[in-house]
Amino acid sequence: MSAYWFLALIPFLGGLAVTGHQARTAITEHLLRRMARRVDGIVTGHIASREGTYAALHPVVRWTDEDGGEYERAVPDAVGAHALPEGSRVHLLCTPGAPDTVALDSPERYRTAVFGVWLGVLLWAGALTAVLIRIATLLPPRYRY
Repeated sequence: MSAYWFLALIPFLGGLAVTGHQARTAITEHLLRRMARRVDGIVTGHIASREGTYAALHPVVRWTDEDGGEYERAVPDAVGAHALPEGSRVHLLCTPGAPDTVALDSPERYRTAVFGVWLGVLLWAGALTAVLIRIATLLPPRYRY
């Protein structure tokens, strides 16, 4: 085998990295959904933040928790300002005692993470299968099946 087969490490290691990162995101989302309280909030405005090379608008949401405390935070999420106009009602997930962990109650992040896990598995399993098939074809005839 030539040194070019080391190029198969790129999709293999990339697939492992994608699988690990997306699995962590899926587990975090699952735990957030199990442990967090669901509260209703109102979008009071939008705040711009720099993400990469472009400015993104994040909704600023006001809500009241179970203890009667009123909070207002910017909620970083993939939802743009056009989807949540000012004054609209939203459902939030908030961990009790930690108002900074507020997130929009949408299954989008979990679905995306599960899709990423399967994509990563497909990458590393495909690279591993290709290498194993290539090794099997290089075996001497007496060791083949």
